[in-house]
Amino acid sequence: MYPFEGRAIVRTVKHVNVAGWLFVVLVTLLVETGVRVFDYGHSVATPSSTLRALYDALADGTLSGEIGFTLHAYLEGLALAILIGVTVGLLIGSSRTLLDASSIVIEFLRPIPAVALIPLAILFFGPFGIAAHRFVVVFAAVWPILINTIYGVRGGDRMLQDVARTSGVRRVGRLFHVTLPAALPSIATGIRVSAAIALVVCVTAEFRTHAGGIGAYMYDHQDANKLPELYAAVVLVSLLGLAVNVGLRAVQRRTLFWAGEERSAQ
Repeated sequence: MYPFEGRAIVRTVKHVNVAGWLFVVLVTLLVETGVRVFDYGHSVATPSSTLRALYDALADGTLSGEIGFTLHAYLEGLALAILIGVTVGLLIGSSRTLLDASSIVIEFLRPIPAVALIPLAILFFGPFGIAAHRFVVVFAAVWPILINTIYGVRGGDRMLQDVARTSGVRRVGRLFHVTLPAALPSIATGIRVSAAIALVVCVTAEFRTHAGGIGAYMYDHQDANKLPELYAAVVLVSLLGLAVNVGLRAVQRRTLFWAGEERSAQ
């Protein structure tokens, strides 16, 4: 084996959380044993039956369309939240006047649970389609991105701004070449937080509207008291969230390799 290949394998193993996956296996075995020993099968599906139901639903295509429906609303809503949160956050963070003027509105709207707006979204956009789901996803996901962008901009090194200003860089140029790069680590953290929140809210909206998606699949099987299928949908949502987080983490490692956290991880 060549030294380069050996180093590549070592890096891959480091990126795989072996201890974490072993702990998952241990917890799964304990739950399986507990459900069978204490006879909780009437209210809790065993992990083995859950995984079997998940495999069957994916194999026969039952969940394929539901996954596509959920991802459609989820990814569109998250993309809109990133666009709005980063753009507005850059503008507010770059101006003390805008920050003071908008702070009351932001702190008033931010604590509102997105799920509380589901009836309002249904009223405006209708119960069918993805418009209502997309609306609540955007509302839920935009706040961590917005707040992290504002604080990333406000917490930037002022010396870099002074150097750029004395070098003749105009305000717009400083915004894109100094302010934005300095705020990227904070923005990336906000996006990762929002990605998890957006998925939860999206599935909750589907569960409430029954218009389609994994949430509607969960509602139908809860109503039919099919526990393995219900728990299979829950596991599927967890796996989607894990995959999104791993993907965002990989992008962050590659694009923000110069940031302190990522540099220390390499």
